[in-house]
Amino acid sequence: MTPKADVLMVVDGYNVIGARWDMTQGDLTQWRQELIEGLCNYSAFNRYETHIIFDAHQRRQRETWEQITDQVRVCYTGYGLTADAYIERFCARHRGREQRLIVVTSDRLEWITAAGYGAEWLSSPALWQEMAQLPQRQRPPRVTAGRPPRGLPLAIQERLRQWGNEQRQSQ
Repeated sequence: MTPKADVLMVVDGYNVIGARWDMTQGDLTQWRQELIEGLCNYSAFNRYETHIIFDAHQRRQRETWEQITDQVRVCYTGYGLTADAYIERFCARHRGREQRLIVVTSDRLEWITAAGYGAEWLSSPALWQEMAQLPQRQRPPRVTAGRPPRGLPLAIQERLRQWGNEQRQSQ
């Protein structure tokens, strides 16, 4: 079992995606995958435990978690619960713990609430900038012509492909 990281980073997934791409146009599945891959590298490099929170998108489903790496987990909130509300509740439960908590969002109300619970805040554009500044060997390779990314273990690549297929089928 991996020892607990000194820092826990909670990421508002769609807020971070929206800071980089126009979410009304394009491939949301690809953007989610790119964010997850980038955060796997960023978390490994910084030795952070990272939780990426995505809204359920009005789909009637229960909350689900996926363990991507030892350091990165993805949560899809249950029906009717936004990522903002989930993160706020998470901060309230985390209050008083010794582990440093960083909330990544550009939603001003969310970061004010998180700061009220003792969490630190990082804006979505600032996270993209920090991930871009990782040493070259730490960045995930670009995916080309449908080839799977080489930066993740094959089992994780396969699970991401399965997850993408499940997401497309449920929409």
